[in-house]
Amino acid sequence: MDPMPGRCFLCGATLPRAQMQAHLTACRPQQEGTTPLFLLFVQDAYFPETYWLFLEAAQEAPLAALDDFLRRLWVDCCGHYSQFVIEGQTYGRRPKASPVDLVLDEYAHLLPMEQPLRALLHPGQQVAYTYDDAWFTELHLQVLASYTGQPAEGGVRLLARNYKPRRTCRQCQREATWLFTNTWPLEPYCTEHAQQHPAWGQPDAFLPYLNSPRVGVCSYRGPQERDLLFEVYPPDDEA
Repeated sequence: MDPMPGRCFLCGATLPRAQMQAHLTACRPQQEGTTPLFLLFVQDAYFPETYWLFLEAAQEAPLAALDDFLRRLWVDCCGHYSQFVIEGQTYGRRPKASPVDLVLDEYAHLLPMEQPLRALLHPGQQVAYTYDDAWFTELHLQVLASYTGQPAEGGVRLLARNYKPRRTCRQCQREATWLFTNTWPLEPYCTEHAQQHPAWGQPDAFLPYLNSPRVGVCSYRGPQERDLLFEVYPPDDEA
């Protein structure tokens, strides 16, 4: 698959991923704020040309704030365990842990995500992120730059992300809206043909086709916050 272009959320421009960092450097307001910030690049470990993000994070924000944002935007389905591996150290978290989990959790010995990003990250650094310890989604993060500016509410904001890759129904040429998950590779279907499938109605046999590296995994159905949805095809896509 060709590299997926993306949208700059500062100005609305559509650009190839390879040009986005330089564009953001010129596009972001240079004169506003004195808070130390990091520019972060995030991509899926298995489809790096398809799913990618540019994020801006306050250096005083805790690592948990970055975890929260990735969950809300891209990966959270059931409140699973997540972890960052930074310089050989593993920082783990299970936000919805039950009292039993807290007693029996085999990950309880891992480092918490309470430290500020400035204590853990520096430009040029590579970081691994994993969500879910069973049906896992793996991401690669890179710290691109450090600069000052106005921090976002919550400490992390989206600057740019990939457009949605187009898929068509396996039985017709209409836009795919569902993925049949009881097979590999996952099979795309339009709503009409999904509802005609013998497995339609079985729990999680069909999951919505979404713009996320978590698509089709576990019971992922996208972000709960409407303003985090970006189910948009590239503007020059003529399909």
